[in-house]
Amino acid sequence: MTPAAVRYLAKSRESLASAEADFEGGRHNSSTNRAYYAAFQAAVALLIENGVRPHRGSWDHKFVMSQFSGTLVQRMKIIPSEHRGVLERLLESRVRADYRAESISRSDARRLVREACALVGEAERALEGT
Repeated sequence: MTPAAVRYLAKSRESLASAEADFEGGRHNSSTNRAYYAAFQAAVALLIENGVRPHRGSWDHKFVMSQFSGTLVQRMKIIPSEHRGVLERLLESRVRADYRAESISRSDARRLVREACALVGEAERALEGT
């Protein structure tokens, strides 16, 4: 695995650990934020490992989502299709948690952490083979 992919995967694991700890601590907005970043960082690790690089050197959220779904899920079939749309759902929830007046419910936070955990797990399995 490339050094950059290793670093992003480590960040992903750290973010996921924070999401789980925040959920257990009842910090559902923070948990949602960290769940999104865990999935986002895992997606970046996969993209790097599979030769995808951003045009301007920055991992823009829309670019990562597009490349994750289009390249890794649809074209290369590295990630199962049930994970298509996970990044978009997590981002939408993160924006609500960070920038809206309403808070994330316990049940929503639980579901979002589970989705992030599943995506990170798939990324880890895919990266093990590289």
